[in-house]
Amino acid sequence: MTELPTLEDYLNTTQQNIKRFFVDMELASGVMEYNALGLPRVRSGNFAIIFKVRCAKKLFAVRCFLHMPSDLEDRYEKISSALHSDDIGNSFFSEFSYLKKGIVVNGKTFPVVKMEWIEGLTLGEFVNKNYDNPEILGALKRKVRNLQEFLNEKQIAHGDLQPGNLIISHDGMDIKLIDYDGMFVPTLEGKMASELGHSNFQHPGRTKEIFHSHLDWFSFIQLDASLTFLIENASLWNLTYSDEEGILFRAVDLINPQESRIFHEISKQTANATKLDSFAEICSCDFTSIPSPNEFYAETFKPKKIYHYTPGRKRLKPTTHTEDKSNPYLSDYDIVDGNEFVEFTESIGKRLEIIGRVIDVREGKSQFGHDRRLRPYIYLDMDELKKGELFRIKFLPDIVEGAILSGSALPNKKWIGKWVTVTETIQPKNILNHPSFPHGISEIFVIVKNLNQVKVLSQSEALYRLGGNKSNLPVLEKPVSSAEKEVNNLGNQDIIKAIKNL
Repeated sequence: MTELPTLEDYLNTTQQNIKRFFVDMELASGVMEYNALGLPRVRSGNFAIIFKVRCAKKLFAVRCFLHMPSDLEDRYEKISSALHSDDIGNSFFSEFSYLKKGIVVNGKTFPVVKMEWIEGLTLGEFVNKNYDNPEILGALKRKVRNLQEFLNEKQIAHGDLQPGNLIISHDGMDIKLIDYDGMFVPTLEGKMASELGHSNFQHPGRTKEIFHSHLDWFSFIQLDASLTFLIENASLWNLTYSDEEGILFRAVDLINPQESRIFHEISKQTANATKLDSFAEICSCDFTSIPSPNEFYAETFKPKKIYHYTPGRKRLKPTTHTEDKSNPYLSDYDIVDGNEFVEFTESIGKRLEIIGRVIDVREGKSQFGHDRRLRPYIYLDMDELKKGELFRIKFLPDIVEGAILSGSALPNKKWIGKWVTVTETIQPKNILNHPSFPHGISEIFVIVKNLNQVKVLSQSEALYRLGGNKSNLPVLEKPVSSAEKEVNNLGNQDIIKAIKNL
């Protein structure tokens, strides 16, 4: 199989005239969306990156693959036939087509998926914006249930049902699915799954051998449970460090509910203990024993026992401001230390969870691209500029100006010394001219897509996520160094790999 282009290959290609790299005539007549740095604005997932292209009055999302199964063309042909049938319609789906010859990169042609662009917020962004509004969350829960009923009736499964793949538009009135790479339709019966979906929203027992119309049952049940508990108690959102990558629960909670701090906290505060116990039992049962979501919604599925949630043993030497975290933190992405520049040099184009301590905050105005205006920006520097190489989290003018207009809070100098986390795609290295450095400053960065992406963490939570399950984490006044990580021995990624192999 032909080796696919890297993110850097795609970005270099899209610096050319659009007519030179898109084979499709409609896309070739369009205009690529660029960010303030003059680079194509790119969205990314585990298997593809997405460019936004405006063609006349139409907007398209163009999915360019970083990884793909060898039979992707056959899968998309069958998925397309199913979703474009009169029986399905487009109520929950967007128009799309698989283009075998879609984009020319380095003289070779590669496939793309051309999809109608859906304006709106992801479900994760929508919940982040409205987690303290029970009425809006109640309406959203009903919409998600309607989607489940529709898919069940058509014997279709999405395969990666999670907040990033659900777009909410018209103030919550409409909901649509995107990203169809892992879908099941009846004509694909007998194949294996091409992916396992986001681990924070999948049953721990799911494997690639499981591929059928009930594939999404667990994800629907989890989303329903999460929205139910948030409607009861909005404070759970911040208590659980929720974001688009994890609403209340994370993969480690799903693996062992009875030793989960999140299950324990919810059990103390919910009026619906039976629903929590039902969800815990579903997490613990075999994949084949997952009940239909309708049974869970109607509470006809009953747990066989009363569950007691004990979040592990207490530490003998508790660290100041650190809650007990006996279970390791499990991320769907590789975790990197934002204060270790060397960790990013081989991660260009990868989507990572970055955790680090802010060393400096640079606020200012500058010209971006061909725009002669001075526009505001904010950069979170994760190292000292004088070292000549650093990783940055960039808030570009569109984000900063939008936040100012809406009255939303932005990072400022008070963020210096704070620990933050962001999950995003690592952009190619940039060399900045600087009089003190003959060869320039090496800069690697991520671009913030929305304000909700960057979360401030307590020091204890940051070290817990970086270090995994350790009983003797010190209170540090500086970022964890590579040497200190080696002393701490077993790291988060080692633990994650061990758990995933259980």
